[in-house]
Amino acid sequence: MTVTVRSEPLPHPTTLVIHMGAGAVESLVNAAVRNYGEYRTLTPDGLGAFAVSVFAVARGVSEVEIIEALPQRSFARSTVGAVTDAGFGLLATSIADVHLAPAIAAIQHVHFDIVLPALGDARLLEVDPIDDEALEAAVRHHLAPHADRLLAVFGPRQRQ
Repeated sequence: MTVTVRSEPLPHPTTLVIHMGAGAVESLVNAAVRNYGEYRTLTPDGLGAFAVSVFAVARGVSEVEIIEALPQRSFARSTVGAVTDAGFGLLATSIADVHLAPAIAAIQHVHFDIVLPALGDARLLEVDPIDDEALEAAVRHHLAPHADRLLAVFGPRQRQ
């Protein structure tokens, strides 16, 4: 998987769709930790970013198209303004991966990542959390309340 950062801000009222999977804090934390290796070079301080994937209803892509492309059976909505007002960063990103489903690959131009607040642990400069149990535990402990707060920003979980 390769993550590319785009320079494409979105207006505050833009709808964001998050695929909920299990819809639990643990699911968001798992995704952020699992994908950290691909996001570790995205910050100038070298500590990387822990991010959660979303899609924007923008640039000719409808909410229905996004929901139909998602492999998970549940989703929720928020807006760019609600996410940023809650203190989360938003990065315009595209993911290139030969394993992406064609429907997901087709909407990468509206893919964004919500950046969870950083853990300023110097160990992240050299070690991926999944390679160090103590660091992984510290990262998960740090991310859990932020993931919980993020889920609260999104509307109620809905089934496809």
